[in-house]
Amino acid sequence: MEIKGDRHGLRLVATGFATEEALIADLTATLQARHDFLGETGVYLEVGSMALTLSLFQQIAEAFAPFPALTLKGVQQTDSSTVISLEEKKPAPVPLIVRHTVRSGQQIMHQGDVIIVGDVNPGATVIASGDVMVFGWLRGTVYAGQPQERTAGIFALRLQPAQIKIGSTIALGDGHGERPEFAHVDGGAIVVQPWTDVKLPDIVTQEPKLRRGTERTSRLIN
Repeated sequence: MEIKGDRHGLRLVATGFATEEALIADLTATLQARHDFLGETGVYLEVGSMALTLSLFQQIAEAFAPFPALTLKGVQQTDSSTVISLEEKKPAPVPLIVRHTVRSGQQIMHQGDVIIVGDVNPGATVIASGDVMVFGWLRGTVYAGQPQERTAGIFALRLQPAQIKIGSTIALGDGHGERPEFAHVDGGAIVVQPWTDVKLPDIVTQEPKLRRGTERTSRLIN
């Protein structure tokens, strides 16, 4: 695993790994051997062309956990688009972190952003005044930007909701969603686009809030 520096900061570059297990083993060895050299800093991780799965994301987060001086600022594929600047952000209430799966019959309500490290199962409901980020499967019901914040977004590693609502705009899931995606309102409808810059949320990394990717390919759900 290479250590590089660029205008965005330090970057760990993982290439040539055939499995998640091999990548995580090398990442763990690199962090153990070089954490004193790296010092107290933020780090981006490039994973080559490896798919950004929930399993990979969770294993990367666990590998960084023993090294609190190192902040994992983002995980991205090597051929993804340029990292979006994190300088511009708006004041917001403290996000709510949920570190477990939200099961059927459970309801979460929060004034601000909601970040779920786990799944939202069918029959579960999440309601937030800000964004909702699900680092897992989203198969339940999520209302973001409530009651009237049309600029909010819904992010998930697998976006297959029963129903979503952003502001006053509502849509039913279409059963698709096999990769990281985010939903937002565009022209009065909810549009789903690839989430190309999957990042750890700011409340975990203590970094500025990370926003959606800029890829234009989209799909519309009615």
